[in-house]
Parts: sequence; C-alpha cells; structure tokens
Amino acid sequence: MKRLATATFTALGTLLLTACASQGAREPTGAAAVPSPAGKEDCVFFRTMRDWSAVDRERLILHGMGKRTYLATLAFPSTELPFDYILGFQDRDHDGRICGGFDSIITRDGIPDRITIASVKLIDEKDAKAFLEAVRPKRHKPKLIEGDGDAAKP
Repeated sequence: MKRLATATFTALGTLLLTACASQGAREPTGAAAVPSPAGKEDCVFFRTMRDWSAVDRERLILHGMGKRTYLATLAFPSTELPFDYILGFQDRDHDGRICGGFDSIITRDGIPDRITIASVKLIDEKDAKAFLEAVRPKRHKPKLIEGDGDAAKP
C-alpha cells in the first residue's frame, strides 16, 4: 500500500512539472516590453537630484543637476511606484550618493515599503525622453465634432 501511494505521488509530481514546463515563458507586455536604454553604471549624488519620474513598477528616471539623467532599476517591482507622489531615498553607506546594490527607495503611499535599488545608470537626456515616450505614449485628446450649426442659431 505504501509503495502504491509513493508511485502515485511521484506520477502526479511528474505530471505537474511537465504541465508547468509546457506553458513556457510569456512575452512581456506594456512597459516591461520596452528595454532599458544603454548606459554606464554610475551613482547620483543625493543633494543634486532635482526630480524623478516613475517609468513602470521597477524603473524610474532620476534627474540630476544640469542635464544629467539616470535610470534606476529596482531589485523587485513595486505596485505603488507608478502612483506614488512622495518617494524617499535611503543612502545606507552614508557617502551622499545613491548607487545600485545597497541603497534603496522608500515608497510612502499606504504602508511604507523599502526596495533595494539594483542599478543606477547614467543615460543621455534624449535617450530618457525617447524611453519615456516609448513606455508612455502620448494620449490623444478627443476631437470636438462640429454640428451643422443649426442648434447654435436662435
């Protein structure tokens, strides 16, 4: 009886693994389908950051002094990042720079969440604009449909 239960459990486990493997990898959609622009690994001085823009759930653009633009990629996605208005940065080694690996962001919407920054890359400003336009296409305003004009006349 014990041998039959073991054989059944093994067969079910094999079937489950086969079913999971047959599904394959899914194609990324939305912002995840747009690859990050090329750039060199760098750090941004905390005091020189002017602004930030959330790209998607795991990437954000940091705007430094002048026209220096950085792409920060998080270690794991945050559902709150695209909707957060206030974002905190934690400099763990206290060197005044935000770098990939140890430093993190703190989302403040709802329950505060600390997420490690995986990488910070220096990118061109034109690459950042093209990247944001590719990820977030411009919304078209609806056109006003003009009537025949009879309703406007008294």
